[in-house]
Amino acid sequence: MMKKMWSTPRTVVQSFEPNEYVAVCWGVKCLTGQANQTEYCFYSDPVKAGVTHDDDYCGQTSHQWLVDSDNNNVAESMTEINTNGLGNLSCTVYTDDSYTTPRDISTVRADDYIYWTTTSGNRTWHYQGRVSNTVPGHPNRS
Repeated sequence: MMKKMWSTPRTVVQSFEPNEYVAVCWGVKCLTGQANQTEYCFYSDPVKAGVTHDDDYCGQTSHQWLVDSDNNNVAESMTEINTNGLGNLSCTVYTDDSYTTPRDISTVRADDYIYWTTTSGNRTWHYQGRVSNTVPGHPNRS
């Protein structure tokens, strides 16, 4: 005759443990028409140089993010994501459309009109646009 082994019932709880936490503060939609015009200040033929701006890429708010990695409502970095085959690119923010004086990223807030660049290889793109909350009223929701 076989003896049955009984165990005490117990509850097992699984908890969510993220391996990385990033709160996206704001998104920025590049105003591609103005940005394409600006490229003529830096390149004689922006199309030939490969530094044009497209509504399907940088023209989307979801393609440029200002990131608050320590959740203190201050941006620590800005990244362009989902580029056209270039991966994620770091952004440098500037004080004006001359793109000569860097601006401290921590001073950028929602509704600011900003100027920024990204670089890949020997190409540098010059952008401009208005910062917007990713979720109005809740800037730290990603």
